[in-house]
Amino acid sequence: MILPPIETDNVHALPVKPRPSPDEGAMLQPVPVTQCQHLLAPFTVDLDGGKCFCQLCKGEVSPMFVLEKLMQQESRWMRTMATYQDQMKRLAERSRTKCQHCGEMTRVSSR
Repeated sequence: MILPPIETDNVHALPVKPRPSPDEGAMLQPVPVTQCQHLLAPFTVDLDGGKCFCQLCKGEVSPMFVLEKLMQQESRWMRTMATYQDQMKRLAERSRTKCQHCGEMTRVSSR
């Protein structure tokens, strides 16, 4: 079946706008990786002005961000201390342990 050629005299372009690229159309833009993320940075606190500064990039940081980081560090320290105390308590209760070499029970030194 052979079709006749299409006439282009009556062809009209549709009024379609191209989609914006993902970089142009996004409402929220991610922070570039090249900038400081302030994750492991020490902070300087200005008590009079109520401002905090990152010591790595010298940029201003939200005081709530600094408070959150301090709370996370304290929580991590408290969990570590509780685990340590639990292990020391458990170790203090032990008086004998199994020897790795001979398999017999031996006394635990309490020094």
